Amino acid sequence: MKRLNKYQLAVAVREPEYLKRLADYMQGSKLGEQWQIIAFTHADSWKLYVKQGYKIDLLAAQPELLAEMDAEQAGIPVIALVLQLGESKEKHELLQYQPIPQLLKRFSEIHSQAIGHAAASSGAYERPSGMNIISVYSASGGVGKTVLALHLVHAASVHQCRTFYLNLERWNSSEAWLRNQQYTDDLSEGEVREEGLSELLYGLKAQPEQSVNWLMEHRKRDSQLKGDYLAPCTNLEDRLTLNEEDAAVIVSTIARSGQYDLIVVDLEGGLDELHLAIFERSNHVLWVASDNPSVRDKQKMALRYGAQKWSDRFSSLSNKFKCVKNHVVNPKHTVDNEIDGMACAKVGLPEIPEWRGASHVALLSSPLYRAAADQLFKQLYLEGGGLIAER
Repeated sequence: MKRLNKYQLAVAVREPEYLKRLADYMQGSKLGEQWQIIAFTHADSWKLYVKQGYKIDLLAAQPELLAEMDAEQAGIPVIALVLQLGESKEKHELLQYQPIPQLLKRFSEIHSQAIGHAAASSGAYERPSGMNIISVYSASGGVGKTVLALHLVHAASVHQCRTFYLNLERWNSSEAWLRNQQYTDDLSEGEVREEGLSELLYGLKAQPEQSVNWLMEHRKRDSQLKGDYLAPCTNLEDRLTLNEEDAAVIVSTIARSGQYDLIVVDLEGGLDELHLAIFERSNHVLWVASDNPSVRDKQKMALRYGAQKWSDRFSSLSNKFKCVKNHVVNPKHTVDNEIDGMACAKVGLPEIPEWRGASHVALLSSPLYRAAADQLFKQLYLEGGGLIAER
């Protein structure tokens, strides 16, 4: 399976042993999934590397080496590694000798800020090369859409995809899974809601040039999924009035950050302009269904409604649609090649008896479901020989 590209971190210091310790730590850390270190002890070797056309995403170097590299630094975020703060004239200075985890964390933060500034000045939305979107949708509620979306985030992380989970449901229940507890509107005394989608929406209107930076500072990370997400709307009215332009800008902001290979969008039931806007930006739209007659009837009605309301605009999306059957007896084999004229995934999602009727279940608690979600992700991953075939 193809390994996704990593960011290239160039570190230039005089001491080879320092570089070795840094590289050794990176290999065993989570940051090693996103970064590859290229080490230099002389400016000449750096200049040769750059002249050969190799890409560098971030440069961290001692001030004396930076002075020799100056002509080659255009367009690359730079960090001066100093013994005392104030030794250099660079905007970003970090103490060279400090705990490595703290140092690497600051590398990532500075890189994210640099991406944010570049994205804000770039203007219109353009999906970055290699960044993809999977939308998870159902015309019927309670069919297992959010469970599938979260498991796809986990499957993507297993295959080293940097993934963002975006929940656009009106009644966002994902926090109950992510926090491994019931999530309610009632806060404990003194507890303050975390800033999330509401605040991002305000920022997109008030200071759109700062939206990527805000996202990088306020995104949350789930340790089990190994994916990022935002807290739900603190003001439910913000979600109820969310329109297709708002949703498109949110997706654009995540994409423009340059931090992700994949966005998994968890969509509300129903079908309106917001859904269509997300469908059009997606590489795949997974319609979650089951053999329940009511669920099948609602899916047929949604397909019929879409064709009637948007005609060719909707029909042009049919190659992105894929039906995923839930609650199947044998998840490794689905008999139907298509359902209601829609291609059907070869792997279905299993019925998990211990989940049935439970008020809440732990995230990733079923190895059988995890395996099915992984198989589904690999089907999408292998299409076209890459992460997801570009349409």
